[in-house]
Amino acid sequence: MKPLLLVLLAASLVANVVLGLRARHSIANGSESADPLVTPGSRDTQSAIGANAPATTSRRPAGKTPGATVGAVWTGVAKTEQDLHRVVADLRAAGYPPEIIRAVINELLKQHFAGREPNAGQPFWKRNTPNAETIAAQTALSNERRTLFESLLGPDARPSAMLDADARERRYGSLSNDKIDAIARIEQDYNEMSTEAWAKRRGNALTNMETTMQTQQLMEEEKRADLAALLSPEEMAQYEMRTSNTARTLMNNLRNVDISEAEYARLYQTQKAFDAANPMRATMDAAAFAQRQESQLTMNAEVRSVLGDARFYAYLEGADRNYASVAQVMAKYPTVTPAATYQVYQLQVELQNSVTSMARGGRMNADQAAALRTTVESYNTRLEGLIGTDAANAYRNQGMGRIFSTFRNIPTSAPPAK
Repeated sequence: MKPLLLVLLAASLVANVVLGLRARHSIANGSESADPLVTPGSRDTQSAIGANAPATTSRRPAGKTPGATVGAVWTGVAKTEQDLHRVVADLRAAGYPPEIIRAVINELLKQHFAGREPNAGQPFWKRNTPNAETIAAQTALSNERRTLFESLLGPDARPSAMLDADARERRYGSLSNDKIDAIARIEQDYNEMSTEAWAKRRGNALTNMETTMQTQQLMEEEKRADLAALLSPEEMAQYEMRTSNTARTLMNNLRNVDISEAEYARLYQTQKAFDAANPMRATMDAAAFAQRQESQLTMNAEVRSVLGDARFYAYLEGADRNYASVAQVMAKYPTVTPAATYQVYQLQVELQNSVTSMARGGRMNADQAAALRTTVESYNTRLEGLIGTDAANAYRNQGMGRIFSTFRNIPTSAPPAK
């Protein structure tokens, strides 16, 4: 949905709720404008709300009985905390459910704090350049807004109270309200620290990506320790299966595959072991990349044992971009089966690791060059035996498949040293 439409819908929701509230007040009191908050020209209203007080215009067509309010217009905002508390009380008295009241109050709070936003009044070209100072100011303002929100709504502002049944089960399982609220506070604290750390690093040429990733990893470990202190081991395991980075990776990889809960649990443990043994790095040399690919093949074998062949190949297309690129080329050749496609992918990984190992140490002598050429030719023979000459030639001329042709024409002897 487009952002402008969302804004219009939010504004419409606030207006409709306020109009409905006034109508209920009018009908309940047998008058056209009985609510002291919305009576036009009321001295009490002007002192409580200010010069731009909400105003109503009620019209009763001929033949209608008194109290049948037809229309009203919301023209102002609640300017004080007292006004906001009164709006909450009136909405509750009118019988509106908590989720509607929260939506109204969130919209009013957005208006209430709009003028204090760090970028308020800034020209458009400066609004997308946050720095440490503006991030800190925004964090402080957000905390003030959250405190006021909680003051206004009390128990209805608890994170656990704002979850629908589906979202609650999906993210938290059977955790109690108190533990859900405590987790939300921990997540909020670490999100703020992460945002502030990012703002301080931004534009600092002395901070490299490796340092950034190490800092982020340290914060993740500290957050996990805080969560582990709050939850039992069983609760922690369930929470991580729903919300951890490993869980998000696995769910994304399984987007094209239908699995059971028991299968998900097994695959989660496999993915978790892989992630622990192969952490992502900002930079990765050829040896580290080769090791990661070998580990990927090992994990793939475990996944295959859980999913079976048909679902396994569907999983791979969503989980492994290198396999997906192989499958894209092989899709043009109907005689190449998914099993053969995966074998091509395995050959590619094996050849890449062999080349990396043999080429380690820099310039090769004649014997080493000949050995490398022989190795590459042996893999090309296996490649053509798997998928045929035409498909092999197509594969050798694109993407990762070029490794099958790159080393075929290396010199038979090393050039003389200059």
